[in-house]
Amino acid sequence: MTRYSKPRGQIFSAEKGLFLLLVILSAFSLAMLAARIFVSGRITYAFMVWNLILAWMPLLFAIAATLGRRRSLVVLSFGSLWLLFLPNAPYLITDLIHLRPVGAIPTWYDAIMFFSFALSGLLLGLHSLSLMQGIVEKRWGLFTGWLFVVVAAVLSSFGIYVGRFLRWNSWDVFVNPFRLSTDILASLSTPFALFKALVVVSLFSAVTIGAYLFWRGRGGLVLKGGEVSSS
Repeated sequence: MTRYSKPRGQIFSAEKGLFLLLVILSAFSLAMLAARIFVSGRITYAFMVWNLILAWMPLLFAIAATLGRRRSLVVLSFGSLWLLFLPNAPYLITDLIHLRPVGAIPTWYDAIMFFSFALSGLLLGLHSLSLMQGIVEKRWGLFTGWLFVVVAAVLSSFGIYVGRFLRWNSWDVFVNPFRLSTDILASLSTPFALFKALVVVSLFSAVTIGAYLFWRGRGGLVLKGGEVSSS
């Protein structure tokens, strides 16, 4: 079956189903956190709610760029916001560092909860990446589309490094651009710090690209301009 041989209605139905699946997975994660707070009486890990909200932002920006794909300014604007917020999706994986015995809640419960949040973030990022790749591939071809995936994965991984280890946020690009830039340069000024950054970026890039290849290999959807297709 060719890339465009599936009926458009069938593909759009699958797209809606995938979006619903992401909503359900996110709701499941939030439900586990709510149950934990209710049972323990403590708001430990409540920050995960905000992190999940941020993880949804890239997909929402990618959808907006897709809907306005016939207007270059719209694509450029929402595409830039998408790239800026993209690290927030796989960033949820790094929240696993908070996993430790806390109170009366079993560690295995917290492990499942953290994994659920991490999976939600990863899938949200992958789906948003597939939408943006579709826009790029439609305009500039297959090779450019895949080059875009690699570059986006590397930049996103660097964003994860900046967020996790330097504790900066996506919006600081607008709020504190000078301090952000100087802090990044200062953090890379020693050989050890530079090596650490390279390791973090390389590992997360490999995970992101590997997961994305699996996603596409299993039939991840790609929206190309006016055409909808699946791998």
